Amino acid sequence: MKKASLLMLLSIPLFSGCSTVTGLKSYTTAYNEPQPATSSRLRVITDQTVRLVPDSQCIDWHLPGAGIVNSRSLAPLNDHTFNDRSLGIPGGDGVQNSSEIYIRPDTPITLVYAGATRKYQCVTGVHFVPEAGADYEAKSEPCGIWISKIVKNSTTGAVSREPVSSHTAKTCH
Repeated sequence: MKKASLLMLLSIPLFSGCSTVTGLKSYTTAYNEPQPATSSRLRVITDQTVRLVPDSQCIDWHLPGAGIVNSRSLAPLNDHTFNDRSLGIPGGDGVQNSSEIYIRPDTPITLVYAGATRKYQCVTGVHFVPEAGADYEAKSEPCGIWISKIVKNSTTGAVSREPVSSHTAKTCH
């Protein structure tokens, strides 16, 4: 009887493999930018890993396009496609640990921070709806993501950051 129970326990990963592999894919592959490129852009600054779930107000790694936008983690399978990429978003001179991507405007996007310090591990997510033609910046710190709209004064060239209203993103049900 013990052998049958053990065999059943060991076979669970085999039967759940499809959903596990699909979920794992978003942890190891890059976010899929909208094609063609849009007029809205996002700079992501982190010293850990930030993933994006497009067209969603919640976290669901099975959604099309979900994946890594910036990973500073040493994990061997994390995708680093967008690390240090610049699309010319104003105010990016001298910014370290950043990546710039195209995002779809007028639909919600969810950003998910995953990181660890000596004291704790944390996964947190927020969602917001970007405007067409706007540039944004998301900064992460342990257990938080703050989003700002980048505004460049056309007369002076000065760059300012305006806080964007974002909401906590939870796992989709």
